[in-house]
Amino acid sequence: MTQYPHLRPRSTDPKPPSVTSSLIGGIVFLIGTFALLVAASYPVYAATITITVALAVVVLRRALPALGRRLRGYMTELDVPGFGTVEIRVNSQ
Repeated sequence: MTQYPHLRPRSTDPKPPSVTSSLIGGIVFLIGTFALLVAASYPVYAATITITVALAVVVLRRALPALGRRLRGYMTELDVPGFGTVEIRVNSQ
């Protein structure tokens, strides 16, 4: 009778957590908990900051592609002392 070794898929192999991932996770948890406590203590400020960040993201998502289209093909030269001339060209893709 032929016997086959028991093979587990690689994705199910248990991996021990690394020291850096658990340290970073702990720091992120502490910062997140602190941020939630501050947001609960100052709800008006938290709402104002949240709305401001959301509006800034919307403006940047709309303005940056428009700026890229406007500057497409624009080229300028920058003189760097001790290094030479650097050409800067904008190409949006």
